[in-house]
Amino acid sequence: MKKSLKLIVATLAIGNLMGAVPVTTAQASSTTTPKSLRGTWYDYTGSHRYSVTKITAHTVSRYELKSNGKTTAKQIYSSGNSGRYKLRVAKLRQDYGGSVYLLNKGAASYQQLPLMWISHRMIHGKRYRVLKNYTNGGLFSVYTKNKLAHSGDYQYTGTNYMHAIGK
Repeated sequence: MKKSLKLIVATLAIGNLMGAVPVTTAQASSTTTPKSLRGTWYDYTGSHRYSVTKITAHTVSRYELKSNGKTTAKQIYSSGNSGRYKLRVAKLRQDYGGSVYLLNKGAASYQQLPLMWISHRMIHGKRYRVLKNYTNGGLFSVYTKNKLAHSGDYQYTGTNYMHAIGK
């Protein structure tokens, strides 16, 4: 009887001590991009130029690729960076047509990467698996894995553009 009473008291004492120590819960990494988004994605902007988004496990790079092969305006987002260039992955589902990802949290909307998701789109008569972005004003940018000479970008003119995000 004394042994079981001592065991109960010891267990309660240890439980109280553990309650005083902060416990962190294991969660999926908020700095690792989903595999479905990874790769090099191209959006034709005209005159043999492309807007490029390159997504790896822990970095997102965005730049313009000129016709002569030179790049300009490179932005790199990673977990090691600070401020607006820090990579923070959040999966959003509420009020959208599917799974949508926010990859950084800038202080202002112009500092944030646009919402991104994977979808399918017909571009110049052929169906492609694409990476879509939403920017203000109902503009949807469409990126493909191949350098196409046609843009798949479109303007959404419906009344519920929020439902079109993620589709």
